[in-house]
Amino acid sequence: MFKKIMSVGAAMMAALTAACEDGPSTVPGGWRSAALWSTMVHASANGPLWVEIHGRPFADADGEWGDKVAAAMTNQLVGRQLVMTAHRDQAARPEFKVVLAFNPPANTDPRDLCGGPVATAAQPGEKITVLAAFCDKNGMLGSVQGWVAKVQGLDDPRFTRLLGQVVRDLFGTAG
Repeated sequence: MFKKIMSVGAAMMAALTAACEDGPSTVPGGWRSAALWSTMVHASANGPLWVEIHGRPFADADGEWGDKVAAAMTNQLVGRQLVMTAHRDQAARPEFKVVLAFNPPANTDPRDLCGGPVATAAQPGEKITVLAAFCDKNGMLGSVQGWVAKVQGLDDPRFTRLLGQVVRDLFGTAG
């Protein structure tokens, strides 16, 4: 009986481990400004925070994909309403922005996201990578990188979880 329980347990662990191999996974950047949280609160107090997107997470993304990315990133913080928009003209304070680069080269410096477009892969692969930075007019306040593999499209729950994790790791908490 014990042997049977152990083999079932081992099979369950293998299945869980296999699921983790496909992500989503995120890692906060090595530097974070002490003013990041308060700047985000200020930038989003009177309306949406702009999310500027470079690259495409999926080759077949339709014209609304930026709106879907912003919607997936909206209200991902506990205790803080945070609405995102993919449209600069809808942002309350467009001098503050979250910049996402889908499938950038592995050596891309997150600080470069605040300065303008960065190189991204022409054709997305099976594994989607993302590099994100929160920027003000002076530069980067914080960053996060992440990935997910084997997702089916913008509406895939694992892709949505990746974007939620990016927001939570980027902004953390006020504490």
